[in-house]
Formats: sequence, structure tokens, C-alpha cells
Amino acid sequence: MFGGNIILKTLIMLKNILNLKDAQTLSKSQQQSVNGGNLGACPNPVDAQRCQACGGYPLSNGCCLGTRETHMCLSGIFE
Repeated sequence: MFGGNIILKTLIMLKNILNLKDAQTLSKSQQQSVNGGNLGACPNPVDAQRCQACGGYPLSNGCCLGTRETHMCLSGIFE
């Protein structure tokens, strides 16, 4: 029964979303912003495989999203 409740709640939520009034569509630039399409150039681009090897997440602009340890690994600095 637990699974049925989740499905029912999901369907109700979907119905509410589809019945929004005065909803507006996003422009192409707004949609890119939501999707992360306007990252700009990375000041210190990193190879995606190297980023992942250091525990980071490579971004589409060449930057590496990660912790302090990730960036220490990328720069070759170890404590």
C-alpha cells in the first residue's frame, strides 16, 4: 500500500503542475540558465578524467567542481 500512496501523490502533484494558470514559457536564454548553459570560460580548465580521478565533478566549461582535497590533488599540493 505504501507504493500506491507514492504513486497517488505523484499523480496529484503532476495534475497540479499541468493545471498551472498564467504560466509562462521560458526564453532560450532563461532555459540555458536553468540548465547551467551559461557557465562562461573556466579560468583554470582541467581535463575531465583528471578531475574525476581527484574526486571532482567536471563541468561543461572545463572547470572541476570539488572539495578542498580535490583541488589540492589537482594542483599537486598534499598535506
